[in-house]
Amino acid sequence: MPHFMAKQCRTLPPLFRLPDEILEEIVSELDLHSDLVAFALASRICADMVIPHHTQYRILRMRHTAPNIWAHLARRADLARNVREVHICEPSNLYAADHYPTALIDKQLDGNLENVDESVRIRNICRALGHMQRLRTFTWSWMHVPGQPRPTSHPAHENAIMTIVSQLPELEHFSLHGKFAMHALNTIVDRNSLMYPVWKLNNLRSLSLAGDTWAKLGNSKHICNLLMKSPNLEHLEVPLEFHHLAECRLPKLKHLKMVLQAGGVSFGLDHSRAVFLQNHPSIEVLNWSPIGNPAIPHDALPNLRSLRSNKQFVTALNDPEFGSNAPVLMTPPSTPVAVTTNIPAEPVPEPPVIMRKIENLDIYSLDAQMLLDLKYIDRTSLRRVNLQTFSDVSILHEIAEVFPNIEWLSLPPVHLPSGAQYPVPVSKDQWLDILPRFSKLQVFRGLGLWFCVKNDKSAMHDIIKDLVQVCPRLRVLDRLNRHNDLDNLKEIVITRNGEQGEIVNYMILPKPSRNPFDVMDGLFN
Repeated sequence: MPHFMAKQCRTLPPLFRLPDEILEEIVSELDLHSDLVAFALASRICADMVIPHHTQYRILRMRHTAPNIWAHLARRADLARNVREVHICEPSNLYAADHYPTALIDKQLDGNLENVDESVRIRNICRALGHMQRLRTFTWSWMHVPGQPRPTSHPAHENAIMTIVSQLPELEHFSLHGKFAMHALNTIVDRNSLMYPVWKLNNLRSLSLAGDTWAKLGNSKHICNLLMKSPNLEHLEVPLEFHHLAECRLPKLKHLKMVLQAGGVSFGLDHSRAVFLQNHPSIEVLNWSPIGNPAIPHDALPNLRSLRSNKQFVTALNDPEFGSNAPVLMTPPSTPVAVTTNIPAEPVPEPPVIMRKIENLDIYSLDAQMLLDLKYIDRTSLRRVNLQTFSDVSILHEIAEVFPNIEWLSLPPVHLPSGAQYPVPVSKDQWLDILPRFSKLQVFRGLGLWFCVKNDKSAMHDIIKDLVQVCPRLRVLDRLNRHNDLDNLKEIVITRNGEQGEIVNYMILPKPSRNPFDVMDGLFN
């Protein structure tokens, strides 16, 4: 029955007797795709309202120029107004699948060759973004694109797009990865940070800036001013070389990522980063690999939950006296120094131990013994760990006992037993002995299982059959691609059905999409 005729039916629920524009506004308030699907399943009328007018117009992710799609969104403001997320990516970006509307595109109007012209395409992008008044997330990644290093062919095009985005009222998450802001004027000329549209953004909750240009000293003060306009910022990614970081105060910051971009470093860089960490005890997720040996105060990062770093940082966190950049307190020249003798010095009390409840740990070249030696982490809190080397298999038995709640584990396919000169592969029997000791293991990463069967799929099938018997919670394993390399797009997913989970099967499924604002870079998925 057509919608307009169904609305005349007296048995129709009162909700559907409302005017169409009010019903449309109600459906437009549904953000989650699962909520849209649930609403569509309620009745045929609901389905007609939602599919595809809403299901295809919440998230846009495009790895190509797509002039027809931008022309369509520029022409259909009634549909573009429902978009919540826009992700523009380079063609090689495989972190997530493409997602864009298809059903309502007019091939004659939207597919007109005129829309292929770059100036027209940029104008359509700007017009489409202007319709997206509910847009909350905008990401644009344009990294390492051969023949086209810059995101647009002309700086004016970049400025036009950024101007529209900076004016969107509900924007909360913003990310630019690549050679953006190459034409931005430094603070000597643009003292008030007004001449590049990105500097005008405010009230953000997530900000991610990656690329050489964001590490330029001339843009550093601009970024500092940008951060001052977002006091509620929770997620931040900036280059390690960001000069003014120590001056910034972000009281609600939870996630921080700092990665070396341009390669230029200055004296005291590690110390200024450590000062920033000490001034932000709210940080829960940290991705930072210091260059030298930083001095980390014993009470820094009390709320740390996830850490991706290197051995220098872990050692400094484990031993506050390790850092070589610790500030030295000098007595001012004008202050007289009292000299006393024969008075025994009072013992200096040791600082209280801060037990950090770290759940996720990814340390470059982390070996099993170093993990066991970490003193200042709560051993019952660790859930996910990436071990890159270990000696005897017995040390993994100890780790399974000391860290009883590990759910996600990555191990190398070989180890170096005591007295051995060369790495030795872990055998099938050893894997079947090691993994069951981690009683809560759900995800096992690495190609150790494949390595021990020499990439034979039939033999791998037999290992999986054995593993599901001794690891009742195991649900995800890594797989090989057609080149016998780690498959970054798909994984082996184990399912258990039946009242007691007795029906076990496994299948090959796509890996979950990475969150572009996850500062752990989708490591633990």
